[in-house]
Order: sequence, then C-alpha cells, then structure tokens
Amino acid sequence: MQSNTVAVQNQPATFPNISVENRRAEPFTVREGRYIGQDGFVVPQDVDEFYDRFPHYVRNWVRNHANRLAQPEDLDDWTQDLLLHLKCLPSTSKHRATGKTDVVQTFDPSRHYGASQPRFQNYINLCLANKFRTIYQGGMKNPVCRPGNLSFSEHMDEDCAQVSDEYCRTHSTQLRESAERLEKRAQDHYQTAEIADFVRRTDAAVLPVLEAVLATGNQARAARLLRISDYRFMLIYDRLIELARCFVNADRAAKPSR
Repeated sequence: MQSNTVAVQNQPATFPNISVENRRAEPFTVREGRYIGQDGFVVPQDVDEFYDRFPHYVRNWVRNHANRLAQPEDLDDWTQDLLLHLKCLPSTSKHRATGKTDVVQTFDPSRHYGASQPRFQNYINLCLANKFRTIYQGGMKNPVCRPGNLSFSEHMDEDCAQVSDEYCRTHSTQLRESAERLEKRAQDHYQTAEIADFVRRTDAAVLPVLEAVLATGNQARAARLLRISDYRFMLIYDRLIELARCFVNADRAAKPSR
C-alpha cells in the first residue's frame, strides 16, 4: 500500500457537516480493501486506526457539543462512553452478521455519497450525536445526575444522618424550582445547539443571523451587529424561521435560493 502511506498519516481533527441537501455522489476508489475518497483521504479500517489518526477527535467533539456548564469529569465520562460506543457494535446489530464489530467499519461510501474526509467525518459526527443525545436524555432522568441537585450537608442537625423536617418543609419548593430552572436552562442550551447544527448543515449562510439573534436578543440589534439592511436581515430571518420549523417537525428543508 505504498500509494496510501502519505494519506493515512494523521490529519487535522475537524467537524465538517455535509448539508443534508447535498446528495451529489462523489467518486471514490477501493484499493487493497481500503476506501479512498476523491480528496485522497483513506478511510480508517476500524476504530483503532481511527483513534490512532485522530486521538483527540471524540474529546474535542464532546467539548464542542456539551453544555458549557458541564463539569470536566462529565466531559471525561461522556468521551469514554462515546469511544466505547464506537468500539463495540450492539450484539443485535445487523452488521455483525457480515463480520463487523465497530461503528467505523460500518461506514459505506455508496450510502453516504463518497469517501472523502468530510463525508466520513460527517458520518462519525452523526453517530456521535445520536448516542450523545441518548446519554444526555438518560442523565436528565437520573435524579443523581440532575444539574440542580443541592447538598444538605451545610444545613444538617447535630445528627448528621438526618435532615430536619423543618428544613425540608422550608426549602423543598425552593430546591425543586431551582432544579427545574437549571434543567430547563440546560435543555434550552442543548436544543439551541441542535438547531444551530441543523442550520449549519442545511444552509450555513443563515447561521450568522441565528448567532446574532442569540447574542443580542433583538432583531434590530442583530441587524446592526451584522451590518446589513433591515430588509436583507428579514429575508434571512424568514429563512431561519423556516429551518427551525423543519427541525421541529422533522421535515426536509427546501434548498436555499440563490
């Protein structure tokens, strides 16, 4: 495989997303059992090779997609969970019948319109996002992992094994409301990140408007921040509303007008 030596070396770990509307197939070749994209990228044979070439890919992906308030130990746990997900296919996976044992081996360039580096990494991103969504939602249902949990340790009676009834009656509503606010804030942040990722993949030209609105909280200030006319801003903002509606309803977004 002398021709693949240079291409198999470590490449920068980025997180490209191919638009869901971009379904034009790219040419690829198969050489000695290896998929090679039109950009010369050699698809890793398995998750071990993927990790050797992109050792920080999953960790950086988690940092880019996790709640900014997440603790370092949570980031480490999520990274390990996602690496384990890539490493081991479920025992019920249909791919095991063909001898495949990890997620990287399931990449099929004919189904993903090519074997270039952006196409391959977009597939990995989708697999990570699906699993991460499951992990995150599972954590929200676990009382131990809820972000609003507060400790009673500073308000205990002399008997450290108990919390007074008076304290529970006084603070139960406050603690519950605090936990609900923190949970809603985390869910809103996660949903906003999902919408931004959908907009980036579908029509990246609209993304600056979304970011400006989130940063300013006002359409007029967002237009001034972007230094575009109100008319131009409203045209792009209407497109943003259309994409948000498609995201919520799981509809296919129309191609951006030129």
